[in-house]
Amino acid sequence: MDTWIVAAFLMFLLLSGAVKARRVKSAGDFATGGKKRGLFVVTASLSAAFIGGGFSTGNAAECYSGGIANIIGLCGFSLSQILIGGVLLPRAKVPKGAQSPGEIVGAAYGRAAQVTAGVCSVLLSAGLIAAQVAAIGNIFSALLGVSYTAGVLLGFSIVIAYSVMGGMGAILTAETAEFCLLAVGIPLLAAGAARYAGGTEHVLASLPDGFLDPFARGAAPTAALFLTMLVGEALSPTYLQRMLVGRDGGTISRATVLSGIISVPVFLLTGFVGLAARVSMPGIDPSSAMPRMVLAALPVGVKGVVTAAMLAIVMSSADGLLAAASTAAGDIIRPLSRREPDGRRMLLVMRLTAAAVGAVGMALALRSADVFSLLILAYSAWAPVMLVPTAAALLGVRAGKGVFLAAGICGGVAALAVGILSPVGGYGGTLAGTAVCAAIFAAFRGK
Repeated sequence: MDTWIVAAFLMFLLLSGAVKARRVKSAGDFATGGKKRGLFVVTASLSAAFIGGGFSTGNAAECYSGGIANIIGLCGFSLSQILIGGVLLPRAKVPKGAQSPGEIVGAAYGRAAQVTAGVCSVLLSAGLIAAQVAAIGNIFSALLGVSYTAGVLLGFSIVIAYSVMGGMGAILTAETAEFCLLAVGIPLLAAGAARYAGGTEHVLASLPDGFLDPFARGAAPTAALFLTMLVGEALSPTYLQRMLVGRDGGTISRATVLSGIISVPVFLLTGFVGLAARVSMPGIDPSSAMPRMVLAALPVGVKGVVTAAMLAIVMSSADGLLAAASTAAGDIIRPLSRREPDGRRMLLVMRLTAAAVGAVGMALALRSADVFSLLILAYSAWAPVMLVPTAAALLGVRAGKGVFLAAGICGGVAALAVGILSPVGGYGGTLAGTAVCAAIFAAFRGK
């Protein structure tokens, strides 16, 4: 029965891609899905897109290994979404007709900025896709009894299929269904984990020393993770693309705040699953903590629903990243072309780009199954170069083309250099690069 539930969910995703493919007539249809969406769909899409493998199975694994510090760190993302939705978006000015992040910054800083945004979007998407694909492989391997490699190839091939066929329209339909699944599945799993491990109080009382202290490993690593999460996916291509499909500014703003609020209980519940696994299953591979708990703690039927929910969590992030990567192809090609590319050819290029970036992410995932490390690594491809100029463009703060390039190059170099030498793991590069970019942009934007 559980297998049939999962199979039905995967079939729904493929069918949604096939149905939406009939409505995709242009690159614009593929990038935005046509009509503008309301509050529920945008909130569901944002939440499903962001709550991926790193925030679910990766969070459970980190909490299994080191306690609640990871939950505190992840809340930096929640604060970021609330600030963007509540403070930045009400003041944002989106260029009329913009269909991609590159077109937003291109209107402010020129063609070179649009190309840079496209390149950074592709790099970020490939890295983040790798994290989601690794999570898909772990889930298929642990829950469906196939090898990690087979799980990666099977699971992500389905994501590529419906994303490439139906574009953003299929992705928004899939993400709405996936959000509903995770809203049911995560609480069910947390409740089952608590029961299996002897109750919430028993779990909290039985943890190793320091697991309930967010600063047990020192204040610097927790603070660095919090700040990395604050800036890492802020105004990322995945987010900006959903901002462009919202019905109006108020809808987008409220949806962003709601997605930030929703993320907090998700972090708490998935982290608790990791803690419950630590108490009841000591000595297992941390990356298998959440899948192993599904197998051990849930009855038939419920297990199928939760397995589908876990797949929904990671697939919803992966499909959104494919959409961002495909749109980035236009940001690279259009500014470099002497004339506007043919619509049908551009649509083909976008589909091929999505498939190619998906293949790269799949290859990276086959080299490393560490979901959280892949997530942190990917952040350094966006925030140090693009976060500050993008926020400034949305707020109407203008700077010259040279300032944009100087800030981006210095931010990227700083992220690479500090990331290699950082005493707090991969977090330092993203933070240092973003700070350098912000300093240069602020110092020279008026010149």
